[in-house]
Amino acid sequence: MTIKKDEGSATTSRRKLLLGLSGAALAASASGSGNAWAAPAKASAAALPVPKPEKRSITIATTNPSALPYLPLLVAQHKGFFEQQGLELLISEQQSAARAIAAVSAGTADVVCGWLENMLSAPGRALALQSFVLLGKTPMMAIGMSTRIAAAAHSVSAAAALGQLRGRKLGVVALNSPTHTVAQAALRRAGLRPSDVSFLSVGSPAGATAALRSGQIDALVHMDPLMLQLEQRGEIASLADLRSPLSAYDVLGMHLPSSCVAAPQEFFQRWPGTAQACSDALVQSLLWLAKASLRDMLRLQQSLPPSSLDSAPAMDAQSFVASYERLRLSYSSDGLCAQQSANDLLQAMYDVEPALRLENIDATRCINNALAQRSLARLKT
Repeated sequence: MTIKKDEGSATTSRRKLLLGLSGAALAASASGSGNAWAAPAKASAAALPVPKPEKRSITIATTNPSALPYLPLLVAQHKGFFEQQGLELLISEQQSAARAIAAVSAGTADVVCGWLENMLSAPGRALALQSFVLLGKTPMMAIGMSTRIAAAAHSVSAAAALGQLRGRKLGVVALNSPTHTVAQAALRRAGLRPSDVSFLSVGSPAGATAALRSGQIDALVHMDPLMLQLEQRGEIASLADLRSPLSAYDVLGMHLPSSCVAAPQEFFQRWPGTAQACSDALVQSLLWLAKASLRDMLRLQQSLPPSSLDSAPAMDAQSFVASYERLRLSYSSDGLCAQQSANDLLQAMYDVEPALRLENIDATRCINNALAQRSLARLKT
């Protein structure tokens, strides 16, 4: 299985996997309106009609298929869950979230796997993108400071620990990215103003590591395995852990969702059976992850082709399992996104980009729980 990465040209990366026949029915509420928030019907799997996918090949655009926030997609692919739903999966790897959304707009991809924040962005709203399976229910990040400056603050509150960032340079993946949004929300709750910290874009894990070691930044907000490995090497001291629901809520005072799989409303209307099959495969992956043991995860890691986890820093078996253990409670167990979580995320985005308040954004329009509800009704029976 080979992957060709987008280098900014028209070449699109594709990873192929054979996939089978769908699970639950898609009704008119698939557009995300009306009863999309209703509880899933308690019907038996046999009583639910099983629509046939109208198209057997589906392309999902994403920035990094091997990133841990997208682990449910990787699991669904390599456990054959798409195959069971009658689908042939193609993963189109793009350089950025903007390019992934652009691939859907251009018609070279059907679906995008990214952050819910991306769906609320201007390009996401222009395409009427709706998250139909939530993958991550916490930010799945951590904030740490270089040990050249501070030691770990285990015995103090999150607010006191984050207070050490006043006057410091904090590295984020990119300005106005999810890492920037989450960091600013954490600092705001700790009593710091945006002007109290200098935000610098550091990009990839390799770029972030170089910036930290050179002193270009004093602290960093990023994801595992990078943060885990920097902590293990004694290069950073943890100030705030946003990798579990309890610790993330303690730091933020709200639940901020992260990764999801989304598509334009037109996709649900034109290909309802295909959309439901995709939802079934992903929800099946979430249900598998909810019950998976560390032994299961080790076996999964050992079964993956080397290129599946070729992100920097290297994701060896120890890093993979240790990172999963920190994140396991952060993965959604049902694929559903609460309306309040979407609203909280939008409010956090307003703090980073105040001009967004003028656009009269309705966060709930980027959520479509109908498909995941039907998937749950069939798969849990």
